[in-house]
Amino acid sequence: MMTYLRLFAVCSLVLTGCQDAIDLDPLDNSPVVESTVRPPPILGGTLTLTDDGIAIAADPDRDLVHVVDLDAGEVRHTIALEPGDQPHRVALGSDGLAHVVLRGAGGIATIDPHEGTVTARHGLCPEPRGIAFHDEDSSLYVACAGGSLLRLSEAGAVQERWELEPDLRDVLIVGGEVKVSLFREAAVLGLDGTRLAVRPTADFLPHVAWRTWVTEFGDVAMLHQMASIKPVPIDPGPDELPDGGAPYGGGGVCDLGLVSAAITIFSDNEVRTTPLLGSRLTVDAALSSDGMVAMAVPGVVRPEDRVESKRPGRDDSVSFDPARSALRVDDPDQPGCGSFDENDYGQVTAVAYAADGRLVVQSREPAQIVVMDDGAPGGGFATIPLVGEPRFDTGHEIFHRATDSGLSCASCHPEGTDDGHVWDFAGLGPRRTQALDVGLRDTAPYHWDGDMADFDVLMAEVLAHRMGGKRQSPERGDSFTRWMFEQQRPALAAGSADPALAAAGEKLFVSYGCATCHDGPAFGGQRTERIAGVAKQVPTLRRISLHPPYMHDGRAATLEAAIQDMVETTRGTTAPDADVDAIAAYLREL
Repeated sequence: MMTYLRLFAVCSLVLTGCQDAIDLDPLDNSPVVESTVRPPPILGGTLTLTDDGIAIAADPDRDLVHVVDLDAGEVRHTIALEPGDQPHRVALGSDGLAHVVLRGAGGIATIDPHEGTVTARHGLCPEPRGIAFHDEDSSLYVACAGGSLLRLSEAGAVQERWELEPDLRDVLIVGGEVKVSLFREAAVLGLDGTRLAVRPTADFLPHVAWRTWVTEFGDVAMLHQMASIKPVPIDPGPDELPDGGAPYGGGGVCDLGLVSAAITIFSDNEVRTTPLLGSRLTVDAALSSDGMVAMAVPGVVRPEDRVESKRPGRDDSVSFDPARSALRVDDPDQPGCGSFDENDYGQVTAVAYAADGRLVVQSREPAQIVVMDDGAPGGGFATIPLVGEPRFDTGHEIFHRATDSGLSCASCHPEGTDDGHVWDFAGLGPRRTQALDVGLRDTAPYHWDGDMADFDVLMAEVLAHRMGGKRQSPERGDSFTRWMFEQQRPALAAGSADPALAAAGEKLFVSYGCATCHDGPAFGGQRTERIAGVAKQVPTLRRISLHPPYMHDGRAATLEAAIQDMVETTRGTTAPDADVDAIAAYLREL
């Protein structure tokens, strides 16, 4: 009901736009489907191949690991893990063993693919992400989101630890050297202090490195996103819309929208970035021996989801991406709009090329492996069903499926969190993408300005009106809200900082008055306060070390800068550096 009341209020303020506001987008009345276990956000990149034709496919939706014989076209083993383990990246070790990152359980599992058994489990850190096996020292390297890089014996004993930057993602062994990628920043760190970064362009900033790997030539390849830095109209007139597009994305098949995918290759001589035209939410990629790139595009717009908008100035005759398939194959040296076909390979979340050139594809729903003989769509392929009950879920689907603008919620909120980007919204100014994995229940109203009373209003205004999607029925909106409220991850760095410093910081946090607004279970998020004459929603401080830059406009690059900013703004004084460091140590525990 809130949606219609708000739209009526909009009409009463701007009578000339009344008909457009109500008929802007059709209503999605599709039946609600909620999985018995509601799936986590898509992580991408859950497929690893051995040289002898075996695929090891992690399934974070069902807490399973599948061992698949690609030549025989059959599943050898399905290994059940503990509920909530969320298996993700897989690294091949010695003696045929495989080591699987358990995102939800905070550790790794070692499996024997030949026997189909779990041989060991090891708890490591609150949110491990990347893993690699180093042949030279027979060690495992595991990257944790909080910034820790661990070196383990293959038996699981921690042998060395480095504290790097928060938001670590993939571990790479490059010419014998260990490197780690950063998720939101789209950069690669060396243990010697070196840094590889994707270069920005005049109109786009690189961010969100979904997958970083070492190519067969020893180069570093990164699949990442590019975010627009142009002003974004949130309620444009007809003359402000891109040709054929919705305001939040541009629409057409070959356009670069507000968020687009790209591949960057770091070699000894150059850094080369190739935009992947028309590809929005792309969560995994693989390069073939002949230079083609395969992409997992789970949020592709489906034909049945097309929106016939009555938005003024919208040209509905423009042909949008016609693909149903969530798989793309393109030539990065001669970028086009990708090759699509009409086959439905499922919701593809992982891709890999076998040693013999076959393209292997993993779908999360339905759970299956697809093997393509020619290494690309259009030829012969075999489908290998995987064990596991369905995980189709309305809330998960709304979050990941693109609107006809080419954008989905996951475009700016990858893995159900945030992209770290500061957008320039016309009429509002700079606004940093807000994190979603901090626990949103009981934190309404939403958005930095506190102008979204609940998720019903947010979906009508942002998903439908701005992004060009469908309005959702009350039942579907409720399902989406329930799914969103479950997307809460644990504190990251508890126990890794100096306990005495963090304890001192907790006392200073209270004495400086920070707890007055940043209160409750989420340390904020439930109120709107006027600071320096401007009313803004008080953000939650959960997992704050993962969410730079800080403040609503992203003006504070570091947590220390944000603390000092708030002290100066609220108390009219400057805090000693020692106090700021202590408070920052405490906040990194949250």
